[in-house]
Amino acid sequence: MLLLVNILLSACSLAPAYQRPDAPIPTSLNGAPDTISGVTDVSTPPVALSESERHFLAAFSAGHDLAPLVEQALAHNRDFRIAELQVEEARALNRIDRAQQLPGLNAAGQLSREHFSNSDLDARYGQDVGSVTLGASDFELDFFGRVRSLSEASRHRYLASVEGQRAFRGALLVEILRTYVIERAASAAAQELRAVDSDTQTMLSLVERQAQVGALSQNELDQQRSDAERTHMRWLQAQTNEATSLNALQLIAGYATPPSGGTLDDLAFAGESVEWLRALPSDVLLQRPDIMQAEERLIAANADIGAARAAFFPSIRLSTSVGTASDGLTGLFERGTGVWMFAPQVTLPIFDNGRNQANLDLAHLRKQAAAAEYEKVVQSAFHEVADAIAARDPLIERLHREQALSATERERVRRASARFDAGWEDRPTLLVARMRFARARVACIEAHRELALNQLALYRALYGVQTSAAPAMARAQ
Repeated sequence: MLLLVNILLSACSLAPAYQRPDAPIPTSLNGAPDTISGVTDVSTPPVALSESERHFLAAFSAGHDLAPLVEQALAHNRDFRIAELQVEEARALNRIDRAQQLPGLNAAGQLSREHFSNSDLDARYGQDVGSVTLGASDFELDFFGRVRSLSEASRHRYLASVEGQRAFRGALLVEILRTYVIERAASAAAQELRAVDSDTQTMLSLVERQAQVGALSQNELDQQRSDAERTHMRWLQAQTNEATSLNALQLIAGYATPPSGGTLDDLAFAGESVEWLRALPSDVLLQRPDIMQAEERLIAANADIGAARAAFFPSIRLSTSVGTASDGLTGLFERGTGVWMFAPQVTLPIFDNGRNQANLDLAHLRKQAAAAEYEKVVQSAFHEVADAIAARDPLIERLHREQALSATERERVRRASARFDAGWEDRPTLLVARMRFARARVACIEAHRELALNQLALYRALYGVQTSAAPAMARAQ
């Protein structure tokens, strides 16, 4: 009979059937969005952005709406999903620890049969007893705060996970925008270098014809060929940069839709002063989510010390139940079958080979490590803000100068084109002016890219910091 019951129970399983997750990637290795199958995140709802995040996106890109791209990328990103699940995991663990502070109520049924082949022993010790009880089992009376300290530590670890999710969200949002800026800059630079390569090849053809009639020396021809080869290789590298940056943007956006357009010119210039930041007290950085996360971990480590200290004191546990018992199932609920049990237990540690002391020392060491980690995060936050502020003014000046040079080269191209159309200028002069202008445009694109990345670094450094004095482009609440 027992064998049959064991076989029947072994065939039962409450575990869900395993199903391999679908791969959220294109169906072919070329990564083209049009090869997306039905296993991707197309049906995943975008993650809603906060009001402050939308405000920053609108200020950062006034000419192109980046909110759909960011929302889709947040919904697709697996690290962000893991961070959300870790918060839920920490919440569940905290609920478990809090539940230990209250007694649990259990219902139990038991049937006991004990008989002996010896008739005398069977008459004295044999029994048939069935019982049904309701009560609490092994509940610890927390006189010394051990369970309360563990629950407090668990609560602060949960709060740390919440702050960690906020910090990761800010970092991910900046990474999405950083990838977008790099991709747009790479695309614009590739277009300019394509024009430079085309003009260089045209110039090489003219120089080769001049060399054939003896108007140029072989050294001048070789020099032009070398310049054309270097320009072509630079364009090939620009093509590679454009392709890899596009792949990175598609990956971070989840391949659900092709990345939207937009240019660097759509991004706000963000040339406003940051002098207001220099005047802020450094303790405003304590509002950053990563710093608050480190502080919650430090508080949790401090609570662990209380639990380790409580282990030196007596542990008082209580088991109690009330119910009914009878020598037959039919008599369980008859009058006079009541039964109750009250079993307190006190355990006093006397000799444990130094285990409790080692646990207390370990708790102190972990608190010291958490304090050092907190100080390290604070220092890193200050360093990030200081670096972003220090780089901003030189980057703004660089962009001003590159824009001025680009405007000068544009005017030179206009004059050269007018003289060429009038027959006063030869074609090589016009080609040289056009190539100089395209190279100036590439330098201007790079300067604009670096300033935009600096703006993102400043936003990342101030993410979660509420300052009423912050201008629109730098407010990171």
